[in-house]
Amino acid sequence: MRQGISIFIIALVTFSQYGCEKVLEKTPDGQTTIDQVLNNYNRSKGLIDAAYGEIYQARDQISFVMNPIETLTDNAFWAATFNAYEWHNGSLSLSNPVINWPWASPSEQLWPDFWRGIRLANNAIKYLPQSTVITEQERRTWIAEARVLRCWYYLNLLEFYGPMPWITEPFEPTYMGWNELTRPTYDEIASQIEAELLDVINSGILPERQPSQDARKVDNGIAYSIRARVLLYNASPLNNPDNNQTKWQRAADAATDVINLPSYSLVSMENYKRLFIGAHATPVTEIIWRAWSDNSHINNANGVDVGSYPYASINHLWNCGESPTQELVDAFEMTNGALPVTYDDETHTRVSVTPGAAELGYSEATGGDPYANRDARFYINIVHNMMNYGVPYNCTEPYIIETFVGGRNGFNDVISQETQRSCTGYYSGKDKQVKFWGPGGSQGHEPTHWVFFRLAEFYLQKAEALCELGDLEGAMAALNIIRERALQPRIQDVPGFTNSQDFVRQRIRNERRVEYCLEGQYRFNDQRRWKVLNETNRFVTGMRITKGEDGEFSYERKKIRDYQSYTDKYLVMPIPLEDAKKMAGLIQPAAWQ
Repeated sequence: MRQGISIFIIALVTFSQYGCEKVLEKTPDGQTTIDQVLNNYNRSKGLIDAAYGEIYQARDQISFVMNPIETLTDNAFWAATFNAYEWHNGSLSLSNPVINWPWASPSEQLWPDFWRGIRLANNAIKYLPQSTVITEQERRTWIAEARVLRCWYYLNLLEFYGPMPWITEPFEPTYMGWNELTRPTYDEIASQIEAELLDVINSGILPERQPSQDARKVDNGIAYSIRARVLLYNASPLNNPDNNQTKWQRAADAATDVINLPSYSLVSMENYKRLFIGAHATPVTEIIWRAWSDNSHINNANGVDVGSYPYASINHLWNCGESPTQELVDAFEMTNGALPVTYDDETHTRVSVTPGAAELGYSEATGGDPYANRDARFYINIVHNMMNYGVPYNCTEPYIIETFVGGRNGFNDVISQETQRSCTGYYSGKDKQVKFWGPGGSQGHEPTHWVFFRLAEFYLQKAEALCELGDLEGAMAALNIIRERALQPRIQDVPGFTNSQDFVRQRIRNERRVEYCLEGQYRFNDQRRWKVLNETNRFVTGMRITKGEDGEFSYERKKIRDYQSYTDKYLVMPIPLEDAKKMAGLIQPAAWQ
């Protein structure tokens, strides 16, 4: 199922193998003809169902099996010598995409899946007009959905591989024009995607927001969101080296269009966790689009091992997986808006506590507490030493986290193999639930769903774009909406505030890191589009805590591992080698030429 660009030329008569087997029943010879599709309601509907079928449903299935893409950034560390290890070891090459399934042939994952999504969307757009068994309303709606889905898959390609040619037809088996395909500029493909989405939006065919029973389907809110994200990437330093201000204005306007949609509003901090857990059919005002399949298995592959619970017999997890780094922890402010530390050396192992943090008691000295009085989002995202993790299912006593050496979740110094104990001193908590675990394998958790778009993104996009346009007042106003939701002070009121573009820019970037951490691709894309890999991806650190005989904790910052994933070759992934040979006109990114 995982193939290269040749997926384009698979004839429609055999596409039932690629996502439609349940709705396109095969004839005895294993094929379904186009007439059999267009003259059968379920098979016609299968055209649009198949276009939805390539959407990734789990954030821990992109980099590798159970391996979130967050571990390819400086936000989280993954122990063992699998894909994250290879990525940070500098193994990315024309012949080794690293983000792959090694047991498949060919092993590439993202490249063929995204192109397959485009092909299936194009199938729907081309053939639905010919169906004789669907209503005109269904025909118009499904074609509009397919056009939005095609833009979604192009956004996915853009995030990893850069601009690609705009394809509107499923290629015929006889197609021979591979060498004629050329790479457009980022602005050209961004403008094409914007035009396509605005055409769908202005047609009025799709609702602004789908009803709960159709929440997985695309709508105008999703179309606006794809457009806004594409235009933000288009304006960013990676794709806008001349800092064209018009691109930033387009990004700001697109973000404003999403914010102005009346169907969406931010949830309160009290309900912040509800963004990531809860039944898919239950509307959440901030969520614009999320995966519809339950991803709660992430508790077993990227969470806390509750198996050491002292009051009942609970199964152990497979792997603690993504472990937040000390660098991510340092990004969370104190409740007064002060960042906790500044780094005194290049290894981040010696720090100075900021005056604002010291005022609230931040201390890494023996007996101190570096985890009190932090941003409310810290306690949702980061599971830390002596935290009350909650009460497991069918239990009565809380599970208390012990990340100190020798504790039940104690620091692990071995980074070369999967582990149930963190190598950084922290565990991921954002979309995790202690009630996933109960005695005898019992469970009482709610579903977990990966969020693709939520409203907060567009306030911070607007803030970033306005900052780059020099409108600092407008940028801070948008930024403060997110800060105040998090119960943090206005940016103008934080210790050390300066009314300068550089200060506001850095705090907007830090806000994005905190707000979206451990959610998927945000940090991965931000590091690249800002071209800061050379600053952020050279190593990561953790906090090694020991407990003295007097019960006091001592804190030692420890470098976990040096990284080699900071060069320009990591800014845009290369086209897989075999497909690059077929498409000589589609040049590799600059660093790969």
